[in-house]
Amino acid sequence: MFRNILSLVTKPSKLSQKTFYNFAAAKNEVQVSKKQQQAGAKRDLTQYVEGQIVNRNQLTLKKQEDIEQYVLKLVRGYFRTTNKQGLNINSVLQDHGLDEFDSIELAMQVEEDLGYVISAETIPVLNKVKHFVNYINHVEQFKAENGKAPIA
Repeated sequence: MFRNILSLVTKPSKLSQKTFYNFAAAKNEVQVSKKQQQAGAKRDLTQYVEGQIVNRNQLTLKKQEDIEQYVLKLVRGYFRTTNKQGLNINSVLQDHGLDEFDSIELAMQVEEDLGYVISAETIPVLNKVKHFVNYINHVEQFKAENGKAPIA
């Protein structure tokens, strides 16, 4: 009799295992769906383009004014930028407290936002706001002419 009681205590019933498993699976599904929603929220960051708000993964810049506005907003929004109100197209990044490493981070943000691949040789040349604007303009022209992005 003691063995029967011991076996009941040590071996959980199939019903309790199944119930626990279903609960755990449902809990994991809820956690996964929340993670997917959070990831989707990160991917669906919006930008202002041509008078409309579009998702960042759809961001394409065709007009010169849009490119200039995007770069100015990018540099002004960077956390280390000083004198944000004095920033214009002809500004040198060093005049606003940004160094070569900040230029690399800004270039990485452009890559992420626009889907570009910027070569390591190009990044040190991007010292002014105008340089970023010209680079984006050239890449967009290349994409329009050839139907694909240039190889870095």
